[in-house]
Amino acid sequence: MEKFYSTVRKTFGVEKEQLKQELKEEVTEELRQELGQEISYIEAQLKEYEQLVAEVNHLLSTMRKERIKERSEGKEVQMQMDEDIQPLKSKLKKLEKSMQKRLDEQKAYM
Repeated sequence: MEKFYSTVRKTFGVEKEQLKQELKEEVTEELRQELGQEISYIEAQLKEYEQLVAEVNHLLSTMRKERIKERSEGKEVQMQMDEDIQPLKSKLKKLEKSMQKRLDEQKAYM
């Protein structure tokens, strides 16, 4: 490696430390771009997850209110929970598949 640096210095008049610094800056910039994309993806997935959690909380709150209302009227509550949460399950599965695909892609690069 030292021979390479010596040849480069003689040929181009470039110092070893200057070469190291330029290489370091180039690699740092590439990593910053790649990690920036990963961070953006993770933030988007977290927003989807937060939205899903908010929808679940809203659904549960609505169901509790209906149950209280029905009890106050003296009627038995019939919860059709499976039908109500089916869209939420679907969204959660989609989110899980997307995150798993991204994880698999990352493993392929390593």
